[in-house]
Amino acid sequence: MKLTVTGRHLKITDAIQEHLDAQVDRHMRPWLKGPGDIHFALAVEKQRHFAEVTVKSKGYSVHAENETGDLYAAIDGAILKAEKQLKKHKERAASLKSKQNHKVNEKTI
Repeated sequence: MKLTVTGRHLKITDAIQEHLDAQVDRHMRPWLKGPGDIHFALAVEKQRHFAEVTVKSKGYSVHAENETGDLYAAIDGAILKAEKQLKKHKERAASLKSKQNHKVNEKTI
């Protein structure tokens, strides 16, 4: 899995990178199986901090944004929004797969 971070009007420090790595491992990796790309775009404008995350994996893409007064809170909020979307996608895929298996089993009876 490839993790890239871009800072707009912001220098990406080791502390920010470590925080991102820890949050991605905790919230996103359980939902991602196989290869994928995660891209973070962090920006600062006066007292507003923006965090955008885009996750591209096999067959789907997820995008989430968050804006707060604190950079770490913005990162956490964007990650939680993306995690919610990933979870919803996986649940839908599992539900669809079980429905297809059920239909196949009904036809064989």
